[in-house]
Amino acid sequence: MTLHNDSADLDIYVSAGFATASNFLDNFADALALRYEQSGRHVRVHVHFPYGDWDRSKRRQLQEIVRDAWHLAHRKKSVHGGKNLAQFVLDTMGQGGKLLFIGHSAGAVAAVLAAEELDSAGRDVLGVIQIGSPKCAIPAALKPKVLCIQATNQQNQRHDPISRLGTWGGWRRTRLGLFRWHSRKHAPIHQRILPLIGGHADYFRDHAPYIWQASTNLQTTMNTIWTWLQTIEKDVEHD
Repeated sequence: MTLHNDSADLDIYVSAGFATASNFLDNFADALALRYEQSGRHVRVHVHFPYGDWDRSKRRQLQEIVRDAWHLAHRKKSVHGGKNLAQFVLDTMGQGGKLLFIGHSAGAVAAVLAAEELDSAGRDVLGVIQIGSPKCAIPAALKPKVLCIQATNQQNQRHDPISRLGTWGGWRRTRLGLFRWHSRKHAPIHQRILPLIGGHADYFRDHAPYIWQASTNLQTTMNTIWTWLQTIEKDVEHD
């Protein structure tokens, strides 16, 4: 699905994760486009399934996701979801505009891979937003542009098991010349923990019972994204 606007100066790519329903991200994409429209901005929002939707082989999807995460950790280009997303961007993006990547679950792994490839090729990547993503190595050049969002419940207990998977770790040389494992060597700089109702599949729910302190999960997620985007766009203007 693509929400078109010929005068847009920002292309937003919303990427689905493992075995996702074909309409799962539509409400979120609509809400994001509306938020920009209300602010006087015109954008194109594209929904993409870098590993296929829930009709595709789950075993094959899982193999490709693991392989892509390995490629990130070893500084290699994707041959699966990240590659698919990067090509989709090249096929659909506007002329000379900025790119914003938003990935849910494993879609966030593909988003980082595609963003790194396109950023290295000279494309203007505004940022990458990971929602309920497994931990994956963030390239150093992208760290200031990545936001990681995770869910917690009302007792401040992590409520999204997928965000516990993977690693940000890596080996780091000490002053003595020895190597020590650093658990956050490749972690994103920007992280937010959101109080949401439900778990991994519920970041974008916009109805009861997914309401906490008068905000639906979708509103809480959207407000967090929007606040962060205003910050990084101001940083870009000052550079």
